Amino acid sequence: MLKRSFLFGFALIFIVAGAFALDDAAIEQADLLYDDDEPQAAFDILEDALSTAGNGTERAEVLWRMSRATLDIGELEEDKGGPADPILAIYARGEQYGVQAVEADPSNHLGYYWQSANIGKWGQLKGILNSLFKAGPMRDLLKQAISYEPDHADSYYVLGQLYEQVPGLVSFGNKDFAVSLGRKSIDLHEAELAAGIEDEMNHDFYVQMASHLLARNWDENKRNREQGKKERNFNNAGDALERGWYYEGVADIPRQSDREEAEGLLRRMIDSLEQISDRSDGQNRQLEEARELRSQL
Repeated sequence: MLKRSFLFGFALIFIVAGAFALDDAAIEQADLLYDDDEPQAAFDILEDALSTAGNGTERAEVLWRMSRATLDIGELEEDKGGPADPILAIYARGEQYGVQAVEADPSNHLGYYWQSANIGKWGQLKGILNSLFKAGPMRDLLKQAISYEPDHADSYYVLGQLYEQVPGLVSFGNKDFAVSLGRKSIDLHEAELAAGIEDEMNHDFYVQMASHLLARNWDENKRNREQGKKERNFNNAGDALERGWYYEGVADIPRQSDREEAEGLLRRMIDSLEQISDRSDGQNRQLEEARELRSQL
């Protein structure tokens, strides 16, 4: 009788576990829709797929994607010129999906990343002075992301923007750190492209790098003088974020001024984007920003 009860219980566990197996086909379809600039359709599929997640790891895989799709939904509403408050609410929802992803699986770096990305979009729309209180938590989330995945290019890319845009006098902003973080993001991104992990260049990595360089505005001599000190700081750094601050010390940098390097980056990105006949909404935004930056030279 005991043996029969044990077998019955084991079978019941097997049936319950089988009833909650993540719908991988739905996740794949959602990813394809997201890549095709259909974030709302992707979100709808993910929302339905969440009920098929059988554990925290699977829930996190759905939730970070919901956070990602929500961010793009907000960006599309911004492109339409809609009122700010409903768009801010969209980004706040995206942040919460990121929170839930981290709660479901604290070791998944993408929950921290997309949570921080939605906070960043909320802050950009609200204005830096009205959202300065969000900067520290956003930095800390990205620091968590790279503690779990030190080679996550996107986290360094967003950190670069954060360190450039946050004021240094009243907060932690540092335009020199932004340049190093931007270089780190590009080197990791190019390694992903070479390995086939990414199949398409993200032009905005280079556009934002140009922005960091223009904001720092060092001449060639100062760039060269600082290399040795940065290399020492890099080697003595205590964690991934600190190594990102001083990455320029171990990177190959062109013998140019910041302004000259920025001009070259913008020229390349504008030429590349203009050759794409079916640009996505994101690529159109990148082209517009690159042209705006170049007009300031």
